[in-house]
Amino acid sequence: MSKPQAANQDERRSAILQAAFTLFGQVGYTKATMKEIAAKAGVAQGLIGYHFNTKETLLVEVVREWMINRGMNEALQQLDVTAPPAELLQQALQHVVEFRSTNPEWFTLLISLWTESVNNEKLALELMKLYQEMKSGIRLIIDRMELPLDETEKETFAALIQAVFDGLTLQSPVLLSSQPLSHEQVSQGIGWMLSGMKSAN
Repeated sequence: MSKPQAANQDERRSAILQAAFTLFGQVGYTKATMKEIAAKAGVAQGLIGYHFNTKETLLVEVVREWMINRGMNEALQQLDVTAPPAELLQQALQHVVEFRSTNPEWFTLLISLWTESVNNEKLALELMKLYQEMKSGIRLIIDRMELPLDETEKETFAALIQAVFDGLTLQSPVLLSSQPLSHEQVSQGIGWMLSGMKSAN
């Protein structure tokens, strides 16, 4: 395949991911059809099957694109690794807050994956992989902070931070929470956790 052909394929794949993200986020995974996704992406429906094989795979890849590539990886690139531990975590948290506010479809998309994975072993395994990737990114931040924690404690702290991020996502729709936790409140809570670690050691 020539470079122009490869670039064209990449563009079409990106268009499909963007269309699926928008439709899954607006109407949910179940209601969004492959035909609608293809129309929104401006491609033939068969091209979705070529790139992603199934609708399930497309859902997983959309979540991976926004959770890992556009979420975690962008956050890691923007962090000031020389900042004190509490400030470093707050930088990561601020990125999450901004990501949620600029990508409102993310709520419905993530809820769709959680819901569909309950009775779908394949999706459940893919969701577990995504969360392991996410936790690895959080561990990179925690490891840079030089906290007085052993490996097991770092894993626990990473899972706790991950739960905070998910909690912010769950609180994001105004209909579910007219007064979700603010960035300042969560930052204060993280400060309490860090203070507790220092006092415990």
